[in-house]
Amino acid sequence: MVESAKQYTTEEVMAAAISKELKDGEVGFTGLATGTRTATLIVGIPLVAMGLAQHTHAPNFTIMCAGWLLNPTLNEIPTIESEFDCRLLSWKCEARICDDENITYMARRGDIDVGFCSAAQIDKYGNINSVSIGDYYKPKVRLVGAIFQTEHMSIFNREIVMIDHERRNFVEKVDFISGVGYLDGPGARERAGLKRGGPSRVVTNMAILGFDPVTKRMRVESIHPGFTIDDVRKNTGFELLAPERVPETPPPTAEEIRLIREKIDSRGILIPR
Repeated sequence: MVESAKQYTTEEVMAAAISKELKDGEVGFTGLATGTRTATLIVGIPLVAMGLAQHTHAPNFTIMCAGWLLNPTLNEIPTIESEFDCRLLSWKCEARICDDENITYMARRGDIDVGFCSAAQIDKYGNINSVSIGDYYKPKVRLVGAIFQTEHMSIFNREIVMIDHERRNFVEKVDFISGVGYLDGPGARERAGLKRGGPSRVVTNMAILGFDPVTKRMRVESIHPGFTIDDVRKNTGFELLAPERVPETPPPTAEEIRLIREKIDSRGILIPR
């Protein structure tokens, strides 16, 4: 957390920064996740960011949660334990999609503009891994699996990867590709038959990262208040591209904090405070 005197948390910095990446009329997708920190990264921060966009510059932005809830009332989210929790049925929303196949059809058509996912590993070209650490056949750790990452990273129009900035997460080369980034560099996605999509941003608890349009290498776009470029580099297992002078991620305004804490997440369920 950023020092309390500033009256905002790092997670609120992340959400406010992401909200500015979202455009009016777009459709954003995030799933559900278990585990406190994972749920905050994959579900809480993205939902707050999308809600903040709706309350400010993008009133016609559509939130799709878990593949079947459209524009849920974020401030009324029930306390749930999994995506199969029956309490989700009582979560007020504009509409529900009843056919599980519809989300796949929508993704294939290109209807989903921006998705949010996370992973155990990410490399300098934005490839992600949530399958195994070490050799696939004799792994040190067997992870949860690819889940919906393959679709997120291949057929959504763009992807924002949410991940804590630790050296074990940011590796030179992922041990297994469960979500395709830019593979091994320029033109690789196209050669693999991927005509759209891929990671646009990597949002961590320290920085906003993007990708160089020529080399497709990960680069620093901004650093959150309270952190330095040295903090970011020490926690990255490969060389990050960075401008000579890295800007600071703009902190949330007083009005953005008010919206988050009063209108979007007044109970602190999406972003624990």
